[in-house]
Amino acid sequence: MSKLYSIGELLIDFQSVGVAPLKDTEQFVKKAGGAPANVCVQAQKLGQKTVYLTKVGADAFGEFLIESLKNEDVDVSFISKAKEYETSLAFVSFTADGEREFSFFRKKAADLYFTEQDFEKVMFERGDILEFGSVALQTEVAKNTHKSLINRAKEKEATICFDPNLRFNLWDNKEELRNVVNEFLPLADVVKVGDEEIDFITGKTGEDSIKEMFRGNVKVLLLTKGKEGATIYLKDGRSYSCPGYKVKVVDTTGAGDSFFGATLAQLLEQNVNVHTLLNEEINYQEIVNFSCKVGAYTTMGYGAISAMGTKEIIEKVVK
Repeated sequence: MSKLYSIGELLIDFQSVGVAPLKDTEQFVKKAGGAPANVCVQAQKLGQKTVYLTKVGADAFGEFLIESLKNEDVDVSFISKAKEYETSLAFVSFTADGEREFSFFRKKAADLYFTEQDFEKVMFERGDILEFGSVALQTEVAKNTHKSLINRAKEKEATICFDPNLRFNLWDNKEELRNVVNEFLPLADVVKVGDEEIDFITGKTGEDSIKEMFRGNVKVLLLTKGKEGATIYLKDGRSYSCPGYKVKVVDTTGAGDSFFGATLAQLLEQNVNVHTLLNEEINYQEIVNFSCKVGAYTTMGYGAISAMGTKEIIEKVVK
């Protein structure tokens, strides 16, 4: 059975209790988070085998995160602990419509300093997926580790999937972030991007921005649009859209990650590999419809991982 390997940040979201600006929040609840980890857990909940690749601090927070993923049946055997670095922390508050305000503490984050040696025993196979984002691409050592894993995965004919997941307040300047995203984007076969991110990445708008995303190896583009749903664009010109599902939103944390996890889970379930991504028998309309359901379901609860559901529950609740 093919697996999803996700690499990147693993952090604790300290989420506000109640609705208030971050500066006025007095109480927080501890939750496991990190975009690639969220993707990994959602795919696992949908019946796929998943593996997480990262490093955490040798502290209580790191232990909590490892246990959190292990409790979701994610393979955590490649998560290491480092005494010289710290576990990433994020503080999150909510507005009345479920939107969020973030403050990150990750200057010495362990997930910025994992090395090729940390993952030398990872063995990819044909049909596997390697998924990553941009948050853990802030150091040269982390970038080189990503490139090493990408090259190894490609040699075994695994599918490379990238979600830029722009977090501007983590970077010294926006241009540095844009350059990193555009460095890694052509290495991916599947790219997921939000409608508020694509213009920044490409420097273009409308149809021109969509065309610009199909660089290098990119064959499939997933464009998410919040409550307006999503569209899957294929390199051959086909596209498939879902207008989204109406649900009672309490927290949008992890919705895009759940969408991405659901899409990758369906590709694995249908035995799609890097060579068959553009095959006409793949029902991308069905994929985008279900992925939107999964994303919508996650917005109905607080947190990301804690708000995710299984296929049976999601199909019952989201119509």
